Amino acid sequence: MTSTLRTPASAPGRLPVLGHGLQMKRRPAEFLLELQSGEPVVTIALGKRPAYVVNDPTLMRELLRDGDTFVRGGPMTDRFRSMFGNGLGISEGEFHRRQRALIQPAFHRNKVIHYTKLMSRTVAGKLDSWRDGQRLAVETEMDELALSNVVEVVFAGDPRLDRARFMAATTTVLGGLFRRITDVTGVLTRLPTQANRDYDAAAEYLRATIRRVITEYRAAGTDHGDLLSMMLFARDEEGRPAMSDEQVHDEVMTFFIAGSNTIANTLCWALHHVGADPEVQRRLHAEVDRVLDGRAAGYADVASLEYTRQVLSETLRLRTQGLFNNRVTARDAELGGYLIPAGSDVLYSFHAVHHNPRIYPEPERFDPDRWLPERARGLPRGAFMPFATGVHGCIGDQFAWTEMIVSLASIAARWRLEPVPGHEPKPVPAMTMPVDALPMTARRRTR
Repeated sequence: MTSTLRTPASAPGRLPVLGHGLQMKRRPAEFLLELQSGEPVVTIALGKRPAYVVNDPTLMRELLRDGDTFVRGGPMTDRFRSMFGNGLGISEGEFHRRQRALIQPAFHRNKVIHYTKLMSRTVAGKLDSWRDGQRLAVETEMDELALSNVVEVVFAGDPRLDRARFMAATTTVLGGLFRRITDVTGVLTRLPTQANRDYDAAAEYLRATIRRVITEYRAAGTDHGDLLSMMLFARDEEGRPAMSDEQVHDEVMTFFIAGSNTIANTLCWALHHVGADPEVQRRLHAEVDRVLDGRAAGYADVASLEYTRQVLSETLRLRTQGLFNNRVTARDAELGGYLIPAGSDVLYSFHAVHHNPRIYPEPERFDPDRWLPERARGLPRGAFMPFATGVHGCIGDQFAWTEMIVSLASIAARWRLEPVPGHEPKPVPAMTMPVDALPMTARRRTR
C-alpha cells in the first residue's frame, strides 16, 4: 500500500448507525440511497465498529470479482450460515471452488433444456387450474409454481413433499433471517418471542425434510436424473463420495431458497407491473401471441421473447431482491484508491444503485425500454448485476432467466391478470423482497 491511498470519508450527521433495520428513523433503503450521492466509499458505524459502504457500481463489480480479498464473513454471514451451513451461497476459497466445479454440470445447456421441459409442463398445469373471472392470490400461485419447478429439478418431483408446509416454512425462515441479519446486537432474536419460536420450528422442518429425502436417496441407490442424485453420486479421484450428506443438505437448502422464493417474488412483481400498465401489457401480449400462439413456452422460444426479458430486467431493477450484501476484507485492500484495512466489514447495495437517478433517470418509473440494447449499453459497468458476478455469482443464473421468461410468457399467452381496484401491493422486509399480497382477477385471453 502506498501513501497515496485515501481513507474512506465518514458520513457525520447522516444516521451513523445502520442497525436494527426498520427501527431506524429513516428506512435502510433511504439511507443507502442517500449514500449514493456521496463519495464512492464511505464509513458508517455498524454497531460498535465501523463499516465501509461501497457506493460506486464499478467498484462493486471489482469487489465481487476479487473473491480472495473480499470474502464472506462477519456477524451477518455467521447468522446466514446458521441456516444454510456451508453451501455455495456462503462457502469460501478452495472448498467453494471445488463445490462449484462439482455442481456446475447440473446447469450446462443440455441440462437447462431438460429442466425447461419440466417447467413448461408445470406452468401449463398451473394455468389449467385457473378459471375465467377467478380472483387469484398471485403471491401464493407464484410460490407454488416456483416451488414445483425447484422440486422437479432437485428432487425429481418427490411426491411425499408437503409443498404447502415447505413453502410456508421457507417464507418464515426468510423473514426471520432478515431480522437476525439486521439485529446488530443479536439480542432481539434471542428473546422467547412467538416470531423466534416460529423461525426455529420452520428452520428445523426444512432441515429435517431435506435430510429425510437425502437418506432415502442414499439408501435406494437410484439415480433419478435430478440435482440431488448428481450430488449424491459424485465421486472424487479415489472413487469415494465427493460430498458428505451434511454438505449435500447445505447445497440443497441453498438451492431451495435461491431457486424458489426469489423467482416467485420476481414473477409477482412483474405481473403486478404488467397489469398496472396497459401499454406494457399490450406489447407483452403482442410478443407472446406472435411467438407462442397460446401454448406454454419452451427453451427454443426464450431467445425470441425479447420484450418478456426486458419486462423481467426492469422488474429485477425496480424490485431488487435484497437490500444490501456484505463482505469482509481478508487482508488490507485497495478499492478505487481507498484503503480498507484487513478484517473490515464492507457493505454494498444493488438496490441503491438501481434507484440512483444519475444512473437510471426516473428510477421509480417502470420502463422496460431501459433494456433496449442501445440504451442498456450506456450503463456503467456493474450497474445491473441481478445475479452478482465473479466466483460467487449465481451458478444457476441462466436457469433462473429461462424459468422466469418461460413462466411469464406462458402466463401472458393464456391469461390477462387484472389488478384488484384499490389494492396497492407493498414489499415485505425480508432477505428477499416479497410482495405482501397480490390479489388479481384472471381473464382468459382470446387472440
